[in-house]
Amino acid sequence: MILQMKNPRFNQVSKKAKIYARMSPDHKAMLVTELQNSSKFMIAMCGDGANDCKALKTADVGLSLSEAEASIAAPFTSKIPNISPVIKLLREGRTALVTSFQVFKFMALYSMIQF
Repeated sequence: MILQMKNPRFNQVSKKAKIYARMSPDHKAMLVTELQNSSKFMIAMCGDGANDCKALKTADVGLSLSEAEASIAAPFTSKIPNISPVIKLLREGRTALVTSFQVFKFMALYSMIQF
């Protein structure tokens, strides 16, 4: 099987392939982990079902394309069932994280001032 952790063929395939399909849930998570370890890029995963949950949690950016089971595991959920929201996610994802940290700082400082 090509998706073994120490398989040299996997490195050859992962350097050239851009889209992977028809994989088991464990293989999806293993692929995401291997891609994270072998590259300096952030790895994104789009999924629409329960079989994608493990890979959605493992990926740097997880996007659920449904409001079903996968939306619980993914940090981002889209109501549109295709990959067009990925561009918007990339634009707004970073600002959402910064905003969350700023709100947390505000709440922490506000509670310190009150007491």
